[in-house]
This record gives sequence, structure tokens and C-alpha cells, in this order.
Amino acid sequence: MLNINNTKLNPININSLNTNKEILVQNEKFKTLYFEFENGKGLPNHTHNGYAAVYIVSGSVDMEFTSGEKFVLNQGDFLPFDARIEHNVIAKETSKIMVIISQPLS
Repeated sequence: MLNINNTKLNPININSLNTNKEILVQNEKFKTLYFEFENGKGLPNHTHNGYAAVYIVSGSVDMEFTSGEKFVLNQGDFLPFDARIEHNVIAKETSKIMVIISQPLS
């Protein structure tokens, strides 16, 4: 394991995770979470005080913003966005996703 500036670098294989939710990284700049959702499950309407991005590892999800935007995101899709806009993520089938959330804005 490599250690740079007191930060341990340790690759994570998403396919080896045996959980439906895991914090992969959390530091003073950002947090990265992994989720596995069954069809119809996901994250209800919510916000974060910052920016975020969603990456679809496998499956397909609906993502909606209360500002009116709606997206169907499929395997390989990546969507960065202003997470201060209320949004949700609901799986259309069993789906694995990674969510990156920035540090809170001041």
C-alpha cells in the first residue's frame, strides 16, 4: 500500500464488495459512496450543500431534480451536478452506483 502525504492509497475493486452501501473514501475534500439498489429502491429526494456526481457501475437508474430535469442513467453514465438542487435516484433494475459528494460549500 502506497502512502503519500499521510494518505494511504488502496485500490478498491467494486465487484468484490459484499454490501449494498459502503463509504469508499471520506476526507476533507470529498466523500465517495458505493450503493447497490434493487429495482424500485434508491435515494429519495434530498440535497447536499455542495456538488456531486453519480457514476453508474452497472444497471440503470432514474434521476430526477425538483427543478424539472429527468435522466435515465445506464451503465457507464456519469452525471456531475449541483447537489443543492433537490434530487433523487431510483433503480430501474438491480444497479450498482458510485456517488461522489464535494465538501460543503461555505
